[in-house]
Amino acid sequence: MPAGVACDHGGMTTLSPTAPEHRANDAGLPDQFPPRMPTTHRSVLPHFLAMIYGLAIVYASLQPFSPWIAPPPGTPFFLFADTVLRYTRFDVLVNALAYLPLGFFLALVPRVRAPWGRLVVGVAGGSALSFAMETLQMFLPPRDASIIDLMSNAAGAAAGGGLAVLLARSSRAKAMVTRARGRWFLPGKFGDLGIALVIVWLVVQVNPGIPLFAIMFDPTTELPVLPGLNSAGMTPDVATVLIEAAHSGLQLLGVGLFVALLLRDRRFIGGAVLLLIGAAVIVKGVAATLLVKPALFERWLRPGVSTGVAVGALLLMIAIWLPRPAQVAMATVALLSSLLATLFAPELIFTGAPLGLFNGLYGHLRNFNGLTHTVLLLWPVAASAFLFALAGRPGWGEPR
Repeated sequence: MPAGVACDHGGMTTLSPTAPEHRANDAGLPDQFPPRMPTTHRSVLPHFLAMIYGLAIVYASLQPFSPWIAPPPGTPFFLFADTVLRYTRFDVLVNALAYLPLGFFLALVPRVRAPWGRLVVGVAGGSALSFAMETLQMFLPPRDASIIDLMSNAAGAAAGGGLAVLLARSSRAKAMVTRARGRWFLPGKFGDLGIALVIVWLVVQVNPGIPLFAIMFDPTTELPVLPGLNSAGMTPDVATVLIEAAHSGLQLLGVGLFVALLLRDRRFIGGAVLLLIGAAVIVKGVAATLLVKPALFERWLRPGVSTGVAVGALLLMIAIWLPRPAQVAMATVALLSSLLATLFAPELIFTGAPLGLFNGLYGHLRNFNGLTHTVLLLWPVAASAFLFALAGRPGWGEPR
């Protein structure tokens, strides 16, 4: 009997054992999906995260993407360059940490593999990507191809692969992750992709040069401090405050509804949204403490930003009780509007990374700022496309 087909047994109507029970709202759509554990679904979350993170590494490694110039004749390949190796411990540490997540995700891609096999996958994948990036950097004069970078990247990928092996060998840890995944979020590959998008959004919040829940750099950060003015050197005009408030409020509303639509049960929405906001604040605050000059620590929480977050939170409290079709529409409008709000001040799109905000002027910070800025600009579009696809699925992504 097909799943979900009602049948009559002695005058009593029942559902087939595989038919999930749903509580429908006034729009005729389920508010809750049954919190059962998917037993046959193979999660592809590591695949999505490895692919997205790999693209991020390619972007960060090849900035500024020009000019492409062939090395002068006689230039040795970077592996055999007879030059004095110049590096700092900071460079080595950053290069290793940059490839640690990639090694972790790659090592989790195989479903069944011996521990050494997972480690080999993580190290080989990370080393191959690093080798390709260093080779291409030889054709970009602004970048510097180095064997030290390759070795640091490989070491980071090995560390990530080792962590993945520990996770894969721990039955208790795997069971906890599987239970949480199956109980909280929509099942299947579609749910995995949504979770990956949320993780990406949360990770890029680590940039304290971009205000909380915003998508643009603060254009006043680099200005000198003058007597009687704020730490940025000037009082922001009304237009800037309004745009910041619009960015933060619309982003909070859109991202909050995006998370709500990924959940199986409305009961989890309040806690999940509060956890998301709290995690974003913690990530931004910790990053600001570690990277930002003390005098400019508060730049990530400006008056316009705090106002927008407060208004967005109030709207979100109301929106999470709307029918799912209305949530999809409102989330898409909010996300795209947060991006289109920059049309009122297009110069903000081209505002450079506020390197004066940070404690040190390292090349990595320029690449990091450019990467996070680009991701935040693309994320509303990707999330909106995901929501449109979700709206077109049977049962709004319910298990089948």
